[in-house]
Amino acid sequence: MIEISVTEENIKLAKQQISDFEKTDAGSWRYTNVEAWRGIVCEMVVSTWLSDNFEVSTPAKGLDTSGIVDDYDLIIKGRKIEIKSATKNYFSYIMPKVDDVDNHPKDIYIAAKYNETVEPNKVYLIGFMSGEDIKKYPKDQNKGAPYYRIPIKDFKDIGELRFI
Repeated sequence: MIEISVTEENIKLAKQQISDFEKTDAGSWRYTNVEAWRGIVCEMVVSTWLSDNFEVSTPAKGLDTSGIVDDYDLIIKGRKIEIKSATKNYFSYIMPKVDDVDNHPKDIYIAAKYNETVEPNKVYLIGFMSGEDIKKYPKDQNKGAPYYRIPIKDFKDIGELRFI
């Protein structure tokens, strides 16, 4: 697991992306009282770490306000990468939407967790899993769209991630 410190600038930029996104048609349905900005922080700081450690051809950009659904968060050596995050420290699952996994497949899913209980806040870059392995997990649904329910502990250690 890799520990990454969160800056006030990370938080400010993520909250601005959420605010801009909520003004679009796609963003108008978002749930209230959700700390979605933490997911954006995770995506951006993990993307930076990946860019520092791998040859990233297309870096992550966070939320897209164009209304076009993206097919991935970033590309490394031709592989589509999706960064998924648990937005509170006590969360123990990563829950990608079934529609995204099944109809917009990624090669690799990266798991991250936001820790709001320490100062400065931290993002833990936990691990990775193939898109095919994600589909082996049970589907669940609480609010909104159905999702795959994947225990964070099941992701392979990020230190084992290699691109050949």
